[in-house]
Amino acid sequence: MRATPKEIKSLKEFVDNMKLKENAMSKVKGLMESPMLYLSGGSKELFHSNFLYWLGVNYRDAFQQTMTKLHNINATWPEGWEVKREYKHLDLCVTYLKDTGKMRNGESVKKECAFIILENKVKSLPERTQLKRYEKMFEGYNQGCSYAVLSLVKKFPGSKYLDENTCWQLHHYDELADVISKYCTADIRKEHQIYISDYCAYVRELSKLAEGWKVEEDDTFLAQEEGLAELRLNDIYEKVRYAQIAAMLAEKMKSLLESVASEEENVVLGMSNADVILRREHKDAEEILAFYGCPEAKPFQQVFIGSGMSHGIGLFEAKVKVSNDCCLVLQVQGNRYCHGIEKQNIVHNSTSLSEWLRNFIDFKFGGLLDHKSQPDSKQCQYKDGFLYKSQKIEPNFKVRHIVDAMKNDLEIILKAKLNPKMPTTT
Repeated sequence: MRATPKEIKSLKEFVDNMKLKENAMSKVKGLMESPMLYLSGGSKELFHSNFLYWLGVNYRDAFQQTMTKLHNINATWPEGWEVKREYKHLDLCVTYLKDTGKMRNGESVKKECAFIILENKVKSLPERTQLKRYEKMFEGYNQGCSYAVLSLVKKFPGSKYLDENTCWQLHHYDELADVISKYCTADIRKEHQIYISDYCAYVRELSKLAEGWKVEEDDTFLAQEEGLAELRLNDIYEKVRYAQIAAMLAEKMKSLLESVASEEENVVLGMSNADVILRREHKDAEEILAFYGCPEAKPFQQVFIGSGMSHGIGLFEAKVKVSNDCCLVLQVQGNRYCHGIEKQNIVHNSTSLSEWLRNFIDFKFGGLLDHKSQPDSKQCQYKDGFLYKSQKIEPNFKVRHIVDAMKNDLEIILKAKLNPKMPTTT
């Protein structure tokens, strides 16, 4: 009896999936055998800062050559430079004292200046707003300073903007390993050469593993990468994964926003992290709006799409600002898809909500397409600012099912409010 084309396709997908799992597990096995994994506490960022600090204190010439090459530094290093870790909340920096030209009690007044600022990103993705804050740490005394981010993940949403439109250089750990291997050879004690070699091998294996964290639309949404919990890398994997899914939604939203907005009613699409929530925390929100060229955008003209992690579980979401202190929220976390309202001091099971808002929370329109599962019977509340209901995401759902459902729900929300001729429910 011959197999049908559908059965052949299914078998091929199974075999391909098994090969991918075997390849992933072989990388995990190599990392599990490295003593650096256990010394690093699961590759915590402080471990990498400590390693570079150790190099800078004990082998200044090798450290200077490594940093010069990695940062593409052309300037002469200042005399008396020092390596500091966890200084002013910065992972690693090289500082020096500069004469201010002022005198105090007959002595020249010196000011600490930054020559290099380096941020390690192993457990998280670089964030523009955080890095902009770090730029101000030595404001006025950072002329000629070299800023760099060492990221485990090479490609992530926003990486192009970060590299091309800020003073921060984006580098990766396999680059660091290559530079260290080249310049940390001479005058290194033999027993220390072993540590350096092991460190370089370890970060190269980490980088290879991270390169495989790519999400496709036809991937199973609830799929998990094998072995990451043992490596204590499941948190960064979740962040990378949900950031890619959020970027898929943002890409699909671009054409939608053009269709729902008139010439007078432009819509702002802001890619942010999930921490930027419009609960009067307008500093970050206004910065994002200004970046997208619409600092005065009105309610229902502000759409934020972001991703992050809460309580150890990855999430991605879309928010539509409906007033100065209220957002409609579409959020996926774990195996739940939520419709919610974010507003300060919102009341549980509030009867003051309009019929449209109650229908939105109750999934009277929108939600997961062709979905049999009913939403929560009662409204749920998180702290005093988030009222919601959710649907369960079934194990067979693909990434595109979730992205398309959220896009469709955003279309309903935006068309209902931006075009008053449209009905408010479907």
